[in-house]
Amino acid sequence: MTHPAAVEPPGTVADAAARQLPLPLHWHDEPTLDNFEVGTNAMALRALRDLLAGAEGAERMLCLWGEAGSGKTHLLRAACAAAQAAAQPTWLLGPRSAPSHWPALEQVAQAGRHALLAVDDVDACSAWQQQWLFGLYNSARQAGAAFVATASQAPAALALREDVRTRLAWGLGLRLHPLDDAAKQRVLARMAAARGLTLREDLSRYILDHHARDMGSLVDLLHRLEAHAVRQQRAPSIALLKSMQAEVPTAPGPPAQP
Repeated sequence: MTHPAAVEPPGTVADAAARQLPLPLHWHDEPTLDNFEVGTNAMALRALRDLLAGAEGAERMLCLWGEAGSGKTHLLRAACAAAQAAAQPTWLLGPRSAPSHWPALEQVAQAGRHALLAVDDVDACSAWQQQWLFGLYNSARQAGAAFVATASQAPAALALREDVRTRLAWGLGLRLHPLDDAAKQRVLARMAAARGLTLREDLSRYILDHHARDMGSLVDLLHRLEAHAVRQQRAPSIALLKSMQAEVPTAPGPPAQP
């Protein structure tokens, strides 16, 4: 059984020698079904919960699709975490998964109905991965195992092998929609509060108005802002954010001539 890849804590930005570097900051924002900001995606969350619970009549083959930042990977990893917590055989795969991480068809078949096979960014899988996925999907379907994939488009529109695309379209395809600004502000405020920080509404509004708005970029900015706040021993604010962005590292000059 493979496990979702551990999220490495981001490193701290190099500081001036005269300052004391803060301790490394650990941002283990493990995705769960409970901390998923639903927005307009209640149907997808319900379908995933029913799949994991083995609810009667629940679709066992699911494809979650949508643009970047809509929460696809969050839900996929949350599903894997929930399945593992229930001691269910779980495989989380994706385009960057090495061949050694892909299970044999017999493993999935023997795991049976309680297994979960999850594939992130399925439309970015290579030719050999698509060939392997074709067999894994068939094994999971025959064994009654749960299968969840994420993609950027609806299954029928994916640029994949015809046999893989057809099988993905057999199951239930649900589109995920990005969060609106109010939901993004709630996510950022909740993440900051978990670390003892207060993210004022004027600051979160400024961030949304002046920076990349996808959740990945917003979370990365919040990581860096927390590190800067620790170094400066100040509460997060618009002024502090501006000072962080003004700190552009300069390349060292040529050595002085004797």
